[in-house]
Amino acid sequence: MQLCQCYTKACIMPDNQKHAFAIPLLPCMSINQTEEFYTALGAVVTYKQKVPNNYIAFNIWDMELHFFTLKQEPDANYSGCYLVVTEIDAIYEACRASLRTLYGKIPLKGYPRLNPLKDMPAYGVRQFIIVDPNGNYIRVGQRIQKTNSLVFPEKDKPAIAGTPLAKVYELGSRLADAHGDFETAAKVLDKALLVADANDAFNLLKVLILRADLATRLSESDRRQELIQAAEGQLLLLPAEDTKEERRLLAELKNI
Repeated sequence: MQLCQCYTKACIMPDNQKHAFAIPLLPCMSINQTEEFYTALGAVVTYKQKVPNNYIAFNIWDMELHFFTLKQEPDANYSGCYLVVTEIDAIYEACRASLRTLYGKIPLKGYPRLNPLKDMPAYGVRQFIIVDPNGNYIRVGQRIQKTNSLVFPEKDKPAIAGTPLAKVYELGSRLADAHGDFETAAKVLDKALLVADANDAFNLLKVLILRADLATRLSESDRRQELIQAAEGQLLLLPAEDTKEERRLLAELKNI
């Protein structure tokens, strides 16, 4: 299939490019819907084509992102890309504000949706995920110090030691954020919370917040409130300077 005949300066293939680069080329159900979504996030349209095929190109956060039309439902879409940025916290907050303006709330389930910003040490990134209206997973990350996984062996290295709650937090985050399997992640966390070690206060807090996020996405309103209250109680046991990230995540959950 011929997708695009726009590889000219008009499609901003830079004249002064000094190194190799790649441009993600992703499917979309509707060019117009995709344009509305990405321009709301601050993207600029750099090219738009109707014939011989529908095609649109954006510049977002100084990177190119291109789309072609493909009539498939979001649930059938397995496409995605990874955008490496700097100043990720500012980008994430801008995305939250833009999506709230576009939809009247921050979408947390279905299509589109926004997954929370968090450190993923086993991946070596601080990242969040945008699942766009077409079902594309747009992972946005900034590099941080990498550590080996607490759960899975990596290359020739075994999983590193960690408490049961630390391990279940990593597994739950992978299931929920990277895989989008909210139901399985919730079951894993609920099982761990039944036998949680109260002395592992910090990791218990992280698990409670993650499970509260999942309750929001699964429309478990009573469970959500219960978990938020438990997380607020857990915060009282820990120094404020050690829980800045957790306080941010909890505040986001209370302000959706």
